[in-house]
Amino acid sequence: MEQTLQKQQPSDSNEKEAPNQAHTEPTSKDTSASELISTLRNIKIEEQELLAKRKELQANETELRNQALAEIDAKKMRITGLKTEIELLQNKCNELEEALGIPVYK
Repeated sequence: MEQTLQKQQPSDSNEKEAPNQAHTEPTSKDTSASELISTLRNIKIEEQELLAKRKELQANETELRNQALAEIDAKKMRITGLKTEIELLQNKCNELEEALGIPVYK
């Protein structure tokens, strides 16, 4: 309660300091119910738009992560296959070199 009174006091003092100035910003006393309802609706719409955007970005991030993980797995499998293929080719080369009497250099 004291905080509310303290917050209101500065605005009261501003009004007392400049009584001839026109009010450019409506105070809570001047704000009509329709303006409050309109502001509340606009804020709710903005909040919903932001929540939808966040949800869209989170889904996009998840999809991209899954694609990255799938690509990583595919590359790992390809690397494993290449290592196996290279080992088999190396063994065949060694066998052919031995059969031909060519010195094997490793």
